[in-house]
Amino acid sequence: MIPILLLLALGGLMHAAGTFAASSATLAGPELAFGFLLLTAYFAGSLVARMSMPRLTGYIIAGIVVGPFALRLVEQQQTGELRMVGDVATAIIALTGGAELELKSIRPLFKSIRAMTFYAVIGSMVVVAGTLLVIRPLIPFLDALPLTQAAAVSGALGVAFAAQSPAVVMALIGETRAAGVLTQTILSVVVIADLVVVVLYGIASAAATAVVSGQADLARTIGGIAWEILGSIGIGIFVGIAIERFLLYVNRGVGLFAVMVCFVVAEVGAAVHLDPLVIMLTAGIYLQNFSKADAHHLIDGFDAASLPVYLVFFALAGAKLDLGVVRQLALPVALVATARAAAFWAGSKVAARRAGASPAVARYAWLGLVPQAGLALALAELMRRTFH
Repeated sequence: MIPILLLLALGGLMHAAGTFAASSATLAGPELAFGFLLLTAYFAGSLVARMSMPRLTGYIIAGIVVGPFALRLVEQQQTGELRMVGDVATAIIALTGGAELELKSIRPLFKSIRAMTFYAVIGSMVVVAGTLLVIRPLIPFLDALPLTQAAAVSGALGVAFAAQSPAVVMALIGETRAAGVLTQTILSVVVIADLVVVVLYGIASAAATAVVSGQADLARTIGGIAWEILGSIGIGIFVGIAIERFLLYVNRGVGLFAVMVCFVVAEVGAAVHLDPLVIMLTAGIYLQNFSKADAHHLIDGFDAASLPVYLVFFALAGAKLDLGVVRQLALPVALVATARAAAFWAGSKVAARRAGASPAVARYAWLGLVPQAGLALALAELMRRTFH
């Protein structure tokens, strides 16, 4: 009962704050929106936890309800101003995920991880692209294109839609304290899959641009991908060394220092066309497997410092869900989502059989591949700007 009363009180206060100015966005700027989403997500998470549901569900529902497409306590302009939260959350998640990947422990699982990446992840790209092409009459912008151009754009969308969400996986692992072969396999696959998606999307997007407009530069595209991946790996090693030195010689305020590094990487990385996800993932892998510092000490000190960013990140994911568009495209969205989930399920089954994986991996691994957040949203926005 108390979380419900607190949520109602927060909603009333936010509404009152918006009435103090002619434009609510003038007074209720990004700072107020951040604090409101943080508290609302926290109490909503506590509420759904009492119903034996993941707190993550409460964070997202809170964002949907108070967002610009429902109660409008947080305006669309404010969600745009909080874009940095998503970038920082991606960097934090990548650092944590990399620090959890101990190469010695996942080496016996490499066959399963490789098979899962090929059959489930790459297989889903083909299935989703084919589904989009088949249901083209239901999707206005695809239906307006000639068949060849629609096929090229569907291919790029298929790659983008195959992206998973390390954020969701890490959040659920942290909440449930899960550990074991299944957890290691899912975490490894979603991290590797995002790298695969980044590379393949660059190629697929360039091909689609060439087909639609005839203006793609293949050499420039390859150079851009090489810089984004290899440059990010190089900077990631440097960042890992910097964090290692801090852990060895200072070892105070580790969590806040790491969050500060993630802020810098998220802001600077995007400006120089490097991928913060790859940078911080590389840094985490370096800390866990090659440094003299204790990566687990970093993770332990990281949880409290990064929690506010996590909460607002997932609330923003819900707030950005345009309910009107969802209603208009409910049928094609349902068909694509079903095809994507079915491809992950079938691909995981085939991969587990081929690799001789454990029954738990064969039965449940596909569930960890279904959630989407950060990278998929970023690629969707990039697709909109490229082909709008």
